[in-house]
Amino acid sequence: MDNAYLYLNSLGLHKIKPGLGRIKKLLESLGNPQDKAAGIIVGGTNGKGSAAAAISAVLKTGGWKTGAYTSPHLIKVTERIKINGIEIDGSDLAELILRVKKTAEKSIDGSPSYFEVLTAAAFVYFAESRVDISVLEVGMGGRWDATNVITPLVSVITNISKDHTEYLGTTIGEIASEKARTIKRGVPAVTGARGRALGVIGEYAARLKSPIKVYGRDFSSRGENTDDFDYTGSVWELRGLSSNLKGSYQIENLSVAIAALEVLSEYHGIEIGEKDLRRGLLGIDWRGRLEILRKNPPLILDSAHNPGGARALVKSLRQMYPSHKFTFLIGMLGDKEHSRFIRELTPIAGKFVVTEIDSERAISAEALAKKISRIFPGVVMTEKDYRKAYGELLNERKPACIAGSLYLTGAVEGLLRS
Repeated sequence: MDNAYLYLNSLGLHKIKPGLGRIKKLLESLGNPQDKAAGIIVGGTNGKGSAAAAISAVLKTGGWKTGAYTSPHLIKVTERIKINGIEIDGSDLAELILRVKKTAEKSIDGSPSYFEVLTAAAFVYFAESRVDISVLEVGMGGRWDATNVITPLVSVITNISKDHTEYLGTTIGEIASEKARTIKRGVPAVTGARGRALGVIGEYAARLKSPIKVYGRDFSSRGENTDDFDYTGSVWELRGLSSNLKGSYQIENLSVAIAALEVLSEYHGIEIGEKDLRRGLLGIDWRGRLEILRKNPPLILDSAHNPGGARALVKSLRQMYPSHKFTFLIGMLGDKEHSRFIRELTPIAGKFVVTEIDSERAISAEALAKKISRIFPGVVMTEKDYRKAYGELLNERKPACIAGSLYLTGAVEGLLRS
C-alpha cells in the first residue's frame, strides 16, 4: 500500500500538465471506464464542490447508486472518491493506483499527473462498482481538466471569478471560456454565472446547440439563509426548503444543483421525488464550508480563498452575527490575490492572526502580515505554527473565523479529529 502512495506523491500534488491526450490514452488502455456509467460534470470558481455534494446527496437519497469524485481532499486522499457518501477504502485505492501506474507505463509517454492518476482510479472504481451515476467535480478550469473526457448528462458551471489566473487567463472572459469547455454538443447545461462570464458561456453553448438554464432567468431562489428558502424552476416550485449547508451564498449553489436535477428529469427521465430532494438537501456531506466549530462565541471554519469567496463569507457572517467583529486566522498560498481577499474581510474584522500552511506554495506569515497591515489599520499578529494559533483562538473566546486556504481548513479539520 505504501508503494502506491509513494508513487502518487512523487508525481507532485500541484504539477499541472495541460492537455487531454494522456488521460484519454490511459483510459483507453484501461477499457474506457468513464463510458460505463452516466456522468454529471460540475465546474465553476466557487461553489462547485457544494453543488456537486448536493447533487450527489439527492441522487443517493433518491435510490441511485452514486459515485462522487471531488478535490482537493482536506485530510486523506480517499475523501476524493466516494460511493453513496462512503469513502473508498485506502487499500482499494492503493491497488487502483498501482494498476493505473502499470497501465500508464505501457500506454503513455512520460508520467501522468497526480490528478490524472486519481481521476483514472475513480473512473475504474465507479465502473467496477457499477454505479448508476457519477458526479465529477472539475479540478481546475475545464478545457484541459482530466474529468473533461466524458459526455455528461448535464454540464454545471456554478459561477466565475478570478482564480488560478496563471493557468486560466487574467480576465473573466478568458476564465469563463476555459470553464465553458465542459459543455458538450447538444448536452444541456446549467449555470449561475453573470455578466461577461454568462455572455461567454451562453455564446459557447449556443454554438454547440446546447440548451442552457441560467440562474435568475430560467430558475431562481428567494431567502436569507439555508434554513428556509424557496426555489422556482421548470419542474419544481418549492417553498420552505432547508439544508445543512450554512451561509446565504449556498442558496445559489443549491439552486444550481436543483436545476441540474431538473435537467435529469426533463432530458433523461431520471425522476427525483420532492420528498427525496428535501431529505437529500438536509444530508449533504461537505465539511469546511461555513462550518460552526463553536456556537458561543462563534468560531467558524471556512474554505474561502479568493475575493469572491471572501465576499460570500462576509455576507453570510453579517447575516448570522450582525453585531460581531471577528478575529480572522488566515493562511494563504502565494499565488492568490491576497490584498483583494483581505479587503473583502476588513469590514467585519477586529483583528488578524496570520499563520503559515503546510505547502511549498504558501506565502510566509511575515509577508502576508505586511500586506494586511497596509490595508487594515487594526491589530495584525503572526504565529507561524497553525496549531498554536488555533489553540490561542480557542483560549481567547472571542468571535473568530478561520479562512484563506483549503490547506488551512484541512489542517484544522485534522486537529479536530486528533
